[in-house]
Amino acid sequence: MSKNRALILLGAGGHAKVIAEVARVNGREVAGYLDPGLNRGEVIGGKPVLGSVSEVFDNAAWLRDYELFPATGRADIRWREYQKLVEIGATVPTLVHTKAIVSASAAVEAGSVIMAGAVVQADVRIGAASIINTGALVDHDCVIGSGVMIAPGAVILGGVCVRDNSFIAAGAIVVPGVTVGSGAFVGAGTVVADDVPDGARVTSARGKVSNKRQSKSNV
Repeated sequence: MSKNRALILLGAGGHAKVIAEVARVNGREVAGYLDPGLNRGEVIGGKPVLGSVSEVFDNAAWLRDYELFPATGRADIRWREYQKLVEIGATVPTLVHTKAIVSASAAVEAGSVIMAGAVVQADVRIGAASIINTGALVDHDCVIGSGVMIAPGAVILGGVCVRDNSFIAAGAIVVPGVTVGSGAFVGAGTVVADDVPDGARVTSARGKVSNKRQSKSNV
């Protein structure tokens, strides 16, 4: 851990505070935050706001001296910022809380975070800039896309595919073999037993699919 560069977090909201805690328990230093909604010099959890997110793309020193992490909970912003970081050659780590359980055969791409109490089982694949939140379970052989949110306490059972930019809300259960389409939203506590189309909303304990399409992520 001592060889890792300090982190700068893109975003300074509630999700960023949790990311900072994941970094802390892993012995990673957080140098500060970039957030367009806050003033330079403001202090969040003992760490300063260093400027606006846009500044990182014009500051070669930050790319050289720090690792950068997209730390907003909103999927569309998080995914866009991750893509820009990759384009400019930034180093973007993967963060895993020390109290998460992740199989040695699982693969997690850069910019993703696995929170405390989460379990990621054998042969799971998780794309870039995704969130496996507190206490969530991702069972064996699942494929989780990029820019996905698996909210606290959600259960993704074996062989499920959750495609890019989808949101699985707290306490939802997705049964084995189901595919959740890109940009879909699964409501809190919903049990999903059938495939979910791209952009669809699925809510209630019966897993009812709404015809309404998502205009943007609900993260």
